[in-house]
Amino acid sequence: MNNLRGPKGGVNPGKVLILSLAGCATSGPDQSGPSVAPSALPSAPPSTPPAASPSVTPSPTPTARPAATIKVDGIAVVVTNDLRVRSKPRVADDSALLVPLLSDGREVFVVDGPVTASGFDWYQVQPVRATDEFVDLPFGWVAAAGKDGEPWLSGDGVRCPARPADFAAFFAIRPLVGLACFGDADLSVAARLAQPEATCGVDIGWTIEPDWLGSTCPHPTFYLVGLTATDQSFDAVLDPDLDVRGLHPGVEPPDFLDVRVTGHFDHRAAKTCHGVAYEPGVKVPLSGPEAVLACRAQFVITAIKTTG
Repeated sequence: MNNLRGPKGGVNPGKVLILSLAGCATSGPDQSGPSVAPSALPSAPPSTPPAASPSVTPSPTPTARPAATIKVDGIAVVVTNDLRVRSKPRVADDSALLVPLLSDGREVFVVDGPVTASGFDWYQVQPVRATDEFVDLPFGWVAAAGKDGEPWLSGDGVRCPARPADFAAFFAIRPLVGLACFGDADLSVAARLAQPEATCGVDIGWTIEPDWLGSTCPHPTFYLVGLTATDQSFDAVLDPDLDVRGLHPGVEPPDFLDVRVTGHFDHRAAKTCHGVAYEPGVKVPLSGPEAVLACRAQFVITAIKTTG
């Protein structure tokens, strides 16, 4: 089984399917073709002197080179089926095989790379989930191409959404796509400001600090909704320097405030984000780079202006 690309076919996230390809040659950094016993090779007739073998200089094993369009802090696309994610940028026992495999067409946010090892160029990526997708996707390293030059990851053809003109377009922007496409540039959109009816009641024993930016159990001051009747709403994360003492929205639609909010992704405080466990025996499930990325992908409101 190729440990850079998994077996062909669908993948059940709860299982790892291992295929035994007995007698078949496979490609990849940790596989070789089938061996042939010396007795099975044909021999020359006794009367025929063996021909002299020409001297051949062995060629070095090629290292796959990805397209130059793959960029850190950008979006790339998987262009093969069943691309393997590893915990480290190499093929080795200490580089764990992560699941599920990534399918053709999956977008990923590029965090780091390239790192050259085991004959491949590797990129650290976070797969981008669809808006209605809730499966956990592995954060780790993928090879950008096979040793034969076949691309497995590409930055070509990735298109950013237009700057949002209304709340619905703003709400549809996936956080990692927003980070890649808009960075820390200001975005402004009309919305309604509401008071939360209840606060988070789930305690999972760990969080991301600074708490105002990365809390796993947020206690928002406000939440935002669209200007028309909709179920689109989300917790408003406010810059600590924003003065909101004059804003008093209610919890029912007639008491919401019409506002224009301005903010951006990639807040300057994101680089300080880190996981903290506050319950005995609880382990933070995110690495340092994952915590930073989660905070960078958070939209932070820096200005609110009432319009009603």
